[in-house]
Amino acid sequence: MPLNPAALTSSPGLPGAAGADYPTTRAECAQAWAAAEGDWAAAIVPASTTVSAAQSTLEAALLGAFGGPDAATVATAMDAAFLAFATTLAGGMAGAGFAGVPPPAPVGFAALFATPAATRVDGVAKVATRLQAWMITGTATLIAPPNTPIIWS
Repeated sequence: MPLNPAALTSSPGLPGAAGADYPTTRAECAQAWAAAEGDWAAAIVPASTTVSAAQSTLEAALLGAFGGPDAATVATAMDAAFLAFATTLAGGMAGAGFAGVPPPAPVGFAALFATPAATRVDGVAKVATRLQAWMITGTATLIAPPNTPIIWS
């Protein structure tokens, strides 16, 4: 089954999904985001053997990102964290016979967070929608002939 944004918006999902409480520490928040992303990416097509490593990479990067001095710095660091996550996923696609390439542009967290969501549910949906739209810009090319390129799904 390909990427399903419902994995981000339903419990356990992203922090705040399905009305869940937000984590109380930076470490808990980084862990919650990374766990949601790992669960979501577990079904990526083509398959990746590095989902667990990507989740760990994301958690470590987000822990640092969430300590930023201002919203702009946090957003930029989150974009870098998610690129590292996708790059790690791409590397694991070789096990499925593909050369993966992560999404070419950043998620765009600064723009995403520029307008507050009306409710917690709306905010989680907004983030999940953006992440889904971003992730499916990744590609993978079959390593063997006919070297068919596909979009991540």
